[in-house]
Amino acid sequence: MTRNFAVPLFLSVLMLVNVTSLSAQDTTGKRVTPVTQAPVKLADPSLNGQYRDMLMRSRTQEGYKLVNPFRLTTLWKNTMDTLRAEKRKRIEAEQKLSSGMAGMSAMKDSLSKNKENLDQSLEMVNSISLFGIPVEKTIYNLVMWGLVLMLALALTIIIFLTGKYKREASYRIKLFEELSSEFQTYKIKANDREKKLARELQDERNKLDELSNRK
Repeated sequence: MTRNFAVPLFLSVLMLVNVTSLSAQDTTGKRVTPVTQAPVKLADPSLNGQYRDMLMRSRTQEGYKLVNPFRLTTLWKNTMDTLRAEKRKRIEAEQKLSSGMAGMSAMKDSLSKNKENLDQSLEMVNSISLFGIPVEKTIYNLVMWGLVLMLALALTIIIFLTGKYKREASYRIKLFEELSSEFQTYKIKANDREKKLARELQDERNKLDELSNRK
C-alpha cells in the first residue's frame, strides 16, 4: 500500500510548495489568507479516494493545482495513520507468525517424543521375556507353536503306539484264555482218563485176586 501512495504523496508535496508560494500572494501580489474547511464525508474514504477528491476540489491556475492546505494536511495525517496502522498490523502478523512457528516447533518436539514413546510401547508389546531374555513376539509365537506341534505329534505317536500295544495285549490275553481253556479241557480229560485207567487197573487187580483165591 505504501508503494501505491508514494507517487501521490510526492505530487502532494510539490503541490504543497506551490500552495505555499501562491498563498503568500495572489496574481495581483496581495496576501491571501488560507481558509480552514470542515471535513467532508467522502464516498470513497480510502487514501486514493481522498487524493482524488482533493484534486477534484482544487482549482487550476496557470497549469498548477491550488490545493487547500487543510485538505493536504488531512491527507498527510491520514496517510501517516494508515502507514502506522499497516506497520502495527505487520508487527502483529510477525509476532503471530513467530508465535505460530514456536508452537509448531513445540508440537514437532511433542510429536517426536510421542512417536518415541509409541515405538517403545510397541517394542514392549511385541517382545516377551523368555528366561530373562527379551524375544520378539513373532519368534516367541513361532517357538510356542513349534513346541505345541511337537507335543501334538508326540501325543499322536503315543496314542498310536498305545492302541497298537493295547490290541497286542488284547490278542495275547485272548490267546492266553484260549490256551488256558484248552489246558483246562485237557486237564479234565486227562483226569478222567487217569481215573478210567485207575478203575481198569483196579478191576484187573480184582480179577487177579479172584483167580488167586480160586486156586
